[in-house]
Amino acid sequence: MPDRTPGPPRRTVKQKRGTVTNRSIVYDERGQSTLELALCLPVIVVILVALLETGLVAGDQVRLWHAAREAARAAAVDRAPEAALNAARRTGLEGVEVSVDPQPSYRSMGEPLTVELAYRPRGRSPVVGDLFERLELHASATMRIELP
Repeated sequence: MPDRTPGPPRRTVKQKRGTVTNRSIVYDERGQSTLELALCLPVIVVILVALLETGLVAGDQVRLWHAAREAARAAAVDRAPEAALNAARRTGLEGVEVSVDPQPSYRSMGEPLTVELAYRPRGRSPVVGDLFERLELHASATMRIELP
């Protein structure tokens, strides 16, 4: 059972800002959660948009690896200089830079052929997307030349 010993009477005075009880002030807390949400919501939205952009950049990297394999395969079986570039562009990455080594005149059957790609992803969301536009993604693939 709680101790109910009588003590000095507590004096309560109503004021406009809260209730004064002896030396402590108890404020009305209505609207506190709304204020906390208003302060935290922009931070949460920026974090969620940054996660979305990160996922989109990761998807671009996977597409770039796929484009490098496609370009290497095209260059390994076709001597035309634009074969690798056309294969890389068919994957949907616009503005991809393609480098093929060795050049068509130096290729011989059975030797390795390396294709290197560079791509700058564009930001897809305002503010946060601008931070991701500074990235440059790279991928490379090596295959054996199958030209006669």
